[in-house]
Amino acid sequence: MNAHGIDHINVGFPRDRLDEVIEFYVDTLGFEAPFEDPYAAVADDPGLFGLELGDGDRLFVNPTDELDSPGVDFRHVAVKFRESPATVKARLDDEGIEINSTAERSRETIGDYTSYYVSDPFGYTVECMAIGE
Repeated sequence: MNAHGIDHINVGFPRDRLDEVIEFYVDTLGFEAPFEDPYAAVADDPGLFGLELGDGDRLFVNPTDELDSPGVDFRHVAVKFRESPATVKARLDDEGIEINSTAERSRETIGDYTSYYVSDPFGYTVECMAIGE
């Protein structure tokens, strides 16, 4: 399962849980880290850094010492996957990621697709849009 489209989103996470950021967004969803050692990158620049998805799409993650809530105005990030709904669901199941809800949708620009709503390790909602056949 490899995500292939967003513009950008900025989310905070507890500084001591960077491994969960990398595991969920890079290892599970297929984002790319533009550095070999994420711990060194955070140590060198304790501000936000970007995980890339190609074509300039980025997820900015912001390590913080305090994370009161997953964000007052943040609702979710929708990530497109070219794989079929069955493939996306199987990958989420294989990774032990609970699917909170599912929606069958249609959009003129992409056709019919299935959205799986999951939570990342910090409570942010991620809509996994399975747009492939």
